[in-house]
Order: sequence, then structure tokens, then C-alpha cells
Amino acid sequence: MIEIHHVLYLLGAAVIALLVSLFLYFKKGKKQQFISLAILRFISVFTILVLLLNFQFTSKTYDTILPTLSVLVDNSSSIKTLNFDKKAQQFLEEISEDKDLHNKFSVETYSFSSDLSNHDSLDFTGYQTNITKAIQALERVHRNTNNAIVLLSDGNQTFGADYQYASKGFKAPVFPLVLGDSTTYVDLKISQLNVNKYAYFKNKFPIEIFITAEGNTDVNSVVKIFNGSQLLFSEKVSFSPENTSAIINTELFADKIGIQTLKVVVEPISEEKNTENNTKFFAIEVIDQKSKIAIVTDVRHPDIGALKQTIESNEFRTATIVDVRDFKGLQDYQLFILYQPTTAFKAVIEQLKSQQQNYWIVTGLDTNWQFLNAMELGFTYNSEGGVEDFLPAFNPNFQTFSTEDINFSAFPPLEESLGTLSFFEENQDLLFKRIGAINTDESLLTTFENGEQKAAILLGEGIWKWRAASFLANESNEAFDTYFGKLLQYLSSKKRRERLTVNYESFYDGSKAVKIQASFFDKNYELNKNASLEISVKNKNTTTSKTFPMLYSGNMYEVDLNSLAAGDYEFTVSVPAENIKASGNFTILKYDVEQQFVNPDVKRLQILADNTSGTMFYYHDFLELKEQLLADDRFQTVQKEKLTKEPLIDWQWLLGILVLSLSVEWFLRKYYGLI
Repeated sequence: MIEIHHVLYLLGAAVIALLVSLFLYFKKGKKQQFISLAILRFISVFTILVLLLNFQFTSKTYDTILPTLSVLVDNSSSIKTLNFDKKAQQFLEEISEDKDLHNKFSVETYSFSSDLSNHDSLDFTGYQTNITKAIQALERVHRNTNNAIVLLSDGNQTFGADYQYASKGFKAPVFPLVLGDSTTYVDLKISQLNVNKYAYFKNKFPIEIFITAEGNTDVNSVVKIFNGSQLLFSEKVSFSPENTSAIINTELFADKIGIQTLKVVVEPISEEKNTENNTKFFAIEVIDQKSKIAIVTDVRHPDIGALKQTIESNEFRTATIVDVRDFKGLQDYQLFILYQPTTAFKAVIEQLKSQQQNYWIVTGLDTNWQFLNAMELGFTYNSEGGVEDFLPAFNPNFQTFSTEDINFSAFPPLEESLGTLSFFEENQDLLFKRIGAINTDESLLTTFENGEQKAAILLGEGIWKWRAASFLANESNEAFDTYFGKLLQYLSSKKRRERLTVNYESFYDGSKAVKIQASFFDKNYELNKNASLEISVKNKNTTTSKTFPMLYSGNMYEVDLNSLAAGDYEFTVSVPAENIKASGNFTILKYDVEQQFVNPDVKRLQILADNTSGTMFYYHDFLELKEQLLADDRFQTVQKEKLTKEPLIDWQWLLGILVLSLSVEWFLRKYYGLI
């Protein structure tokens, strides 16, 4: 809208332009020339003044913003297990086609299982449910809008933060719509199964089975354990409305070496709707023997006790403290830890060299370095005298086996005589020396190989302080024992170092990620990060094969095989460019957490509604839900006024007029001979 002051400014500009043009061309040339040139100069000056004044006017527009109605549909397989997949589809169609709701709301539909996604189609095949994550993601999308959430779900969440507590932080009101029959049916299920992953050959291994019963009647059943079709164990169980759980403890005999897949079954009764949760598979790997490790020493030190405890933190390792003077031979052990060797260790080291047996040297202030250097073990230590404190610094580039930093920077120092360790062959450092605040590239804990013989050296005494520091930081020795357990496992193995190594589990329980990792080294045994690795996986039962690329992640090549069904598999990891391969076998146990439910979780859905000022409905309550949403005063249409400033005259037009008027004036002046 043009305002009065705009008109006054334009009149003023016109007067100034007129005066300038009259001043320049008054009594110059003939009358016709004077008039034409004055008019052109008037136009030019007036245009320049209008450009400088830059007149603008304000226009108003109004945007109508509807509140958002987010319809969130549970796409996990439990909905299909409860036979409510078609009802969910029907309810979604009713909301999508309802004109009254679309007139009041901007209706958007989403689906979720483990993650939130745009609703394209529903197949109800999600294998995990995370309601909290889906609602939080939706709130981030609509954080600046008036939003209501309609949640179509059975309320059975399988992982993530519990939504009944997390809902206290939700800002949008949630209207849960229960998918499932709230009628309580009789249901027996195996709620938990405790069993070790490993057992010793010809030993018994314990099994603990937790069974729960839902319903209001007395129930009798039988718990059985099978290995294939062979019945290994059977026991009767009884339940009542007052006694709804039972714990079965038994021991089975490990009579075969290798992986054994077993099955626990609670015999279903005729009234049960869901029998999927009556069966649970588990696997156990039967190992022939333990690793026996000798700690050979000539002194008494707290380090020896710490090493023994770390070794025996794994039930498949035993440690024996051997006085070097009582040492009788190598035949009983797979690994030898030589604690602060002196000349008394000569016979032991000579046997280790001649028989290519693996060892780990831990040094300290009592170590005789002149003797060790003379034994020609592939390294020398140039001792300079005096005592030095060496702090540990983690090496993230160590590639012989996978390691993790257990907060070594917070560990106390080790004590050793001042000096430098040198190797004749290649070595791999797990830890470097840190002196004060300065990290060095000198070895503190390192591994090296001589043919098929593996060895490690730790410079300094005081490892017991490390274990104590790790316990204080983590309230457990697990992190420390796991780290050094990997070193012990590597040293205990007689396998030679391969260019292609594969890390995998013998069996996966079906509820966790199925991942296989590999490391590939070049001919100099340096990690090759640019290789092309692939894995071929074959199902032993169906003989079908699939090939997947392995992607480099962190310091390993990795593949995710969660898409594979339960079964027995064999695999081959290969590097096609160099014809290098490594093979193995694994088992995926059958287990679907989404099929463990027989009823919706009405209680937690009601808490979710209460905490967010929403209302819970059942799948047949569409009209009631619609009426409440339409009548709810919290969801109002908002009109937003938008002010836009626009130029009174477009500057491109003014600039064009200015160029044209000046050009014509110049040509006329030239023509009239005034230039």
C-alpha cells in the first residue's frame, strides 16, 4: 500500500530533477533541443533519486497451520503373532480416509519396529520393538509444531529405554490404541535360560531353566531337554494362580567334543494360544582340555598372584607357579611366563628355544639383562643403569589381534632399569612407554614371532597395581582380565601367523547381531586397508549359498549376517585378488523375541497415556478416538500473519529507464553538436 509520505518524497524528487534539468539546459541551443534534452535529464535525475530513496511497501499474508496428527504403527512381527495385523491395517485406513480428521489435522503416518520410518507399506516383520526411540524421533521431527500422536501397538517393547518411564519427558500427548486381546489366556513360557557357553569333555555342565505361567487356573506340564530327537532330561512342573513360576536345575553330561545344539521344551496345554514361547534352543561348545600355563619365577612378588588370578579368570585356563629350581620340563604346559629371568633360567630358555615353545617374559628390577641379551632371543636391552618409571600408552594400531583401551592412561607406572629395547626382527607393540606427559614410540608391552614360536615382553614390575587400578575404576577385574586374556590366548595357540585371520562366534543365540570380522595383512604383515574381501555363506541344511562383501570398519573388515535364518552354516572368507581363503562354521539358534507374547501390555500403555495427558483406546474404538481428537481444545488451527516488504517500483525497471534516458541524451547532444 502506497502511503502519503511516499507521495511527498516523489514530489520532492520530481522538483529537484526539474530544477537540475532547467539549470543544465536553460538557454542552451534551440527551444526544441532545450525541451528534449531537459526532459531526458529530468527522467535520469528523477530515476536516480527514486533508486536512492528505495521506496518499499508492506504486504500482509495469512498462513493457516493445522495441528499435526502423527499416526505411529507398530510394524513388528508380534502384531502378526497376535493376529492383529489386519485390524491395524483397517484402523489405519479409517484414519487416512476420515475427512473430519483431515479437516482439523495434518495427518501423517509412520511405522516403526527398531527404528522410525516413513509409512510406505506394512509387512509386520520387524524383529525388535523400540517404542521410546520411535516417539522421541517423532518429537524431534515436530518439535516446533502442535502435535498429537496416535500409537497403534501391542505395547510389548523388546529393547531400549522403558517407555513408561521415558514418557515423563514426552511433550506431545500420546493416544495409545491397543492392538491385541486383553483377555488373559493360559500361557506357559520359558522366560529365561542360564547355561555356560562352554563345557569340558566328559564333565557335567549345569542348566537353569525359568518357567512362568499366566492364567487363573491350575496347570500341569512337563519340561524336557532334547539333543536332536534324543531325550536327555524330563521333569514335571505344576502351576497355580498363587504359584506362577518354577525354576528347574539339572546337569547334563558332555559326551561329544564340539558344538552341541539342544532344545528345551515345556509341553503346551490345549488352551494355549501361543506355543512359540514354549521352546528355546541353546548351544554349548564342548572342549577337550584346558590351557595350562606355567609361571616360572625365582622371586616372590605380588605380580605373580595378579598374573595367576588373570589367567584363571577364564575357566579354560589353569596357572601353576613353578620355582625355576624345581622346573622339570615343558611337556605339561602350553605357555610359559618367565617372571624376571636370571641366570637360573638358562635351562628353561634353552628348552623353549629348542622346542619352539611360546613364552611371555615379564621383567623388573631383579631381571638379569646381560644374561637375557646373551641368550639370543631376538632382542637386546641396552640398560643404562638407574631406575625409571614407565607409564603405559595404548597403541590403537596394533593388528595381531583385536584390543581395546582399558583406560591405560590412568594406570600407575611400572618400574624397570632405564634403557631401550631393540629387536632384530619385526615386533608389534601393544603398549608404548609414556614418561611423564610425553608419549614415546619405545616398546613397553610387545609381541614378536620367530618362525612358529610366539613371544611377548612386558618391561617393568608392578602389573598388580594395574589390575587394582582397573578394579577401582570399573568395580570389577573383567576389563583387565579380558585384555590380557586375549594376549594369553594368542600366546597359547600354536597356530602360525596367517595373512588372513577371521574372528567369529561358534554359535549365535538368535537375539544378538550375527557379525563376522576379518583382518588381512600384506606380505610384510602390515594391515591392508584397501583390499577387497568377500564372504560366502552356505546353509548346511538347504545347501543354499550367499555371498556378501566385507566392509572395512575401524581396524577390521566386517559383515552383518542378521538376515540369515536360524540354522547351521559354513563360510569362506576370501581375497579374490590373491587367492587367499579362510573357512569356518557357526550356528544361528532359533529365537524370535517378538513371538514370546500372548497379550498386549495394557498396563504400560495406560501409564504412557497418563504421563502424556493422552487417553488409551482399544482397536475397536475408532469413533471414540475421533470424537476426542476433534473436541480437544489443545489442537487448534493457527493463523500466522506474514509481513513482506516489497519495492514500490522494481529496481531492474528503474535501472533500464536510467540507462535508456542517459543513452538517448548522449546521442542527441552528439547530434546537436553540444559535445
